[in-house]
Amino acid sequence: MVGAPRFWAHSGQCQPCSHAFQHVSHNKISCSRIWSSARVHPTSTHSQPAQNRSARLSQTGTCRPSLCGCFAFKTRTSTLTRAFPTAHRVFASWGQEIEWSNVKVSSNEAAAQDLKKLVINLGSLAEGYKTAGQFVQIKIGDSKAGFFAIASPPDSNNQGLVEVLIKDGPPDSTANLLCNISAGAEVSVSPVMGKGFRMERAPASDHPTCLLFATGSGISPIKALIESEELQAHDRKDVRLYYGTRNTGATAYSDMDDSWKAAGVDVVHVYSDDKKGYVQDVFSKGGSDFDASRACAVMVGHKEMCEAVTKVLESKGVAKERILLNF
Repeated sequence: MVGAPRFWAHSGQCQPCSHAFQHVSHNKISCSRIWSSARVHPTSTHSQPAQNRSARLSQTGTCRPSLCGCFAFKTRTSTLTRAFPTAHRVFASWGQEIEWSNVKVSSNEAAAQDLKKLVINLGSLAEGYKTAGQFVQIKIGDSKAGFFAIASPPDSNNQGLVEVLIKDGPPDSTANLLCNISAGAEVSVSPVMGKGFRMERAPASDHPTCLLFATGSGISPIKALIESEELQAHDRKDVRLYYGTRNTGATAYSDMDDSWKAAGVDVVHVYSDDKKGYVQDVFSKGGSDFDASRACAVMVGHKEMCEAVTKVLESKGVAKERILLNF
């Protein structure tokens, strides 16, 4: 069972991933399996009897899988303006699994301490990669699937090749197996998932300042964003990347600083081993020289960092809807 998604019944698009979807949109759910059924929790205070509520679950819709939770599930009919009150909790049983495809690893190289850079040939699956910030699930054999953001930019000319950054994990974990895999070996991958970074919400013409934040392997989708045309860095006045790692040896893509600067992005490295604070601390102390009303931010990293940076940004006046995540 999972958390409490809210369902709205209408024709349109699935809001998290923007895939066309008839009769329903829903809020974010951090899962990628398929809903086979849905029911109102028995503790619901809905005025109708439970059996009547269940009877009104009458349609089945299908949307492509995504990080934000875009699955097949039963919904109420489209004549309703809202399927469930926000106070109600909805649970679902797992149904159909992800459709996995076997693909080959083209290369495996060291990217930094405990980090490997894998290039994988997705073949036709790469056609689903449209926006920086999207991801794939990867597993080897029966190992537990891991979620990995794509580090290379969307490119229709890449012949199906995508790059992912893997942080090593415990022995025999999926991450550990991937870090030790050989070129030419096969892995199982999901379709490309997630909505990516919705940069159309913060166009360069209205937001000359764009602040990027990443920690550790979270640099992957930020790298894809910088190297794509979606960031529009040259059309903005101030684009900064605050990149937090332990030290220089643990910093992937450190050799990209010059090329990223040429692309219009200034990189501010934050090393925790220096004992000068974390990304949020460095930004809070020295990152105030911008017009917050015309600024946007993009961030990827662990939950604590994202929450702390969001708090600092909002305290400086950056609108919450202009703080973009890839999930």
